[in-house]
Amino acid sequence: MLTYLHTAADLLLGATCPGCDSPGWGLCRACTRQLSTPPEFIQRGLDVPVVAACQYRPVLERVIPRHKDDGALHLSGALGDLLARAVVALGPSPGTVLVPVPSRPAAVRERGFDHARRLAARAAKRCHLGWEPLLSRVSRGADQSGLGRSQRSSNVQHVMVAHPSAAPVVVIDDVATSGASLRESVRALRAVGVAVLGAAVVAQAEKLPQHSGKADTHP
Repeated sequence: MLTYLHTAADLLLGATCPGCDSPGWGLCRACTRQLSTPPEFIQRGLDVPVVAACQYRPVLERVIPRHKDDGALHLSGALGDLLARAVVALGPSPGTVLVPVPSRPAAVRERGFDHARRLAARAAKRCHLGWEPLLSRVSRGADQSGLGRSQRSSNVQHVMVAHPSAAPVVVIDDVATSGASLRESVRALRAVGVAVLGAAVVAQAEKLPQHSGKADTHP
């Protein structure tokens, strides 16, 4: 039945898997299997644990831009579920709040939606946690794409402010590249006294040589 629906979608709508372009609607079985690896603790220069659900390549380097830049909103569920796996691996206590790294306002206006908030809402629902947009940008900063590691770090220094919260938080984002946005988010939250338990991302864009091991907890 599932194969029939995928074929019908391809014939009627020209739909293809965003990960590999095979006919069908949403992620195909092969791409889904590639994304079923355990979350991994990664090192991004933060003094809090950071967990990535998957590697960025080869599947998510196609899927995440489709969602974020091309408006494929039906992918929010799959990406939010991956993010939830990374959050659960951190072992957050009940009452923990998920806090998305804020997008540039100009990018949100151009896309017509806030991809970070959509992922936060989905992941929070899966984890039975709350989420709040505690972070905002006070400086526009440049688009991070195309910038090197040192440029990314300087580009987001002190560009965020945070609202206080009595609840502990987990910072969330779609992709960790240099970790600059995560570091700035943690800095801003701690500046107003918020306890940051860690950070969770859908994907890590670079394979790092050092890590503390695989997480084996899935929602």
